[in-house]
Amino acid sequence: MNATASDAAEHAARVSREAASEFRKRSAETGGFLAEELRAFMADVEELVRKVADISDAEVARVRVKVANALTDMRRVAGDTTESLRERARVAVDATDEYVRERPWTSIGIAAALGLLIGVGVSAASRGRG
Repeated sequence: MNATASDAAEHAARVSREAASEFRKRSAETGGFLAEELRAFMADVEELVRKVADISDAEVARVRVKVANALTDMRRVAGDTTESLRERARVAVDATDEYVRERPWTSIGIAAALGLLIGVGVSAASRGRG
């Protein structure tokens, strides 16, 4: 019985490490996609500001300054947000990994309970359709 418990704990730890690794990979991919979309958007807005730079209308000039200031602020916030999200994700993954290593049986129980709840929900949903 003890070998089975040890095997289950090792399996839970391995699955946790794999899930953490996958989470890190997906987070990096998603963050990269969002960062690229934001860069493209800001480049489009900068191009628009350059195209209207020759217009001497006072209202256009005022809006152009506002947009330029907003772009500067957006760059700063985007940099802060990206770094903050990465740090929070890393902390969450590390904490989860540590929890699973220190409490493998509790982790197995939580995973089993979540699996049961998901299974009941899926079963109820499929019965409701049929």
